[in-house]
Amino acid sequence: MLNFIKYHWFGLIISIFLGLFFIEFFLVLFSPHQDSQNRGFVPCTYEMAEQIESCNNGKFCILKAIAQNYVCDGQVIITGFSDWMSGKQPRPWSNYIFTPDLPQYEDDEEIDEYYQSNPDIASEMTDLKQKHDELENKKNEQ
Repeated sequence: MLNFIKYHWFGLIISIFLGLFFIEFFLVLFSPHQDSQNRGFVPCTYEMAEQIESCNNGKFCILKAIAQNYVCDGQVIITGFSDWMSGKQPRPWSNYIFTPDLPQYEDDEEIDEYYQSNPDIASEMTDLKQKHDELENKKNEQ
């Protein structure tokens, strides 16, 4: 066993890091990213979105934001595990795998009335596009 570790130590270390990466990847993938109580990975997701929005198409800035999000997600997982160990929550994943509380939107009556009076909006948009193209052609001919 010691001889195996002596010859394959680099592969073992890389395998451990890749295994931890994929575990975190799947935990984040299957957890909710919208919650009105701002629990779990939701704050990390919003923070990453704000950082990427302020990047102005900088490639390294975007990679930095993604790396910081990965670290933030890891901190959420570690917090869940430590809370479970101290007895603050029943399971280690209770703080990031949960049923989300989604915000309730009230129906706007004006929008409902508009959709009822205009049931075929797609064909109206197609007609508007054709009229726009005709006007563009006439403008280009003159």
